[in-house]
Amino acid sequence: MFDFLLRALRSPMDYYGIFKKNTLVFRECIDEGNGNFSFIFDFQAPIKWKAGQHGVFTLPDQNVSGKTWRAFSIASSAIENEIRIGTTIPPAPSDFKQKMLDLNPGETIDMHGPFGEFHLNNCGKHIVAIAGGIGITPLRAIMVELVNDLHPDVTLELIYAGKNNYFTYNDSCEEFNDHPNVSITYLDTPEEVNTAIDQPVNVYRNTATYCISGSPRMIGAIKKRLIKAGIKKIITDPFKGY
Repeated sequence: MFDFLLRALRSPMDYYGIFKKNTLVFRECIDEGNGNFSFIFDFQAPIKWKAGQHGVFTLPDQNVSGKTWRAFSIASSAIENEIRIGTTIPPAPSDFKQKMLDLNPGETIDMHGPFGEFHLNNCGKHIVAIAGGIGITPLRAIMVELVNDLHPDVTLELIYAGKNNYFTYNDSCEEFNDHPNVSITYLDTPEEVNTAIDQPVNVYRNTATYCISGSPRMIGAIKKRLIKAGIKKIITDPFKGY
């Protein structure tokens, strides 16, 4: 909560959306493999968001044991006319995630938001992005907009850290990689990721924006490395307890 308050104070305009509640209608769940799932929702009323933002989701019609809400990054762009979220669900999931798996088409879920500073308006013309695992979700939304030429003057270099050579949304990413404004490098180990990060840092220094999305531990290590290299423009999207 303290981290959220600091972010809100730093960029209040990006966090006004937390006061908005939207009702979403469940359409389908897609098994993306390796314990990762996408959930697709339709709107009951128009929703505006910036690609890369997230929301806080609740199941008001469900009696949920334990934590009754989850924060998820939105993996879709508004031009897709749907809310897509992606999450990792272990074999013994929380009651919240089990009830998400049990949703039937037409059932509803509430979202507070969208909000957050992880979006293109806070970036420069060149982005160096680092995604770990399911942390690809907000960057998927951003890349959808780039490959549809909504931001023709923005280029993105993505360093995508997978696990055991598995990469969520790999098919979509391969299509994105064909666009001249998007470049994706797939890596599997922390050592490979560190080497890959050093290369754009040495080229762009502080002329680029560095966007990191993944587990807090991964973000902390990479952010520390960037700060040590003198990088100042860093935006993060931590996936806590996903």
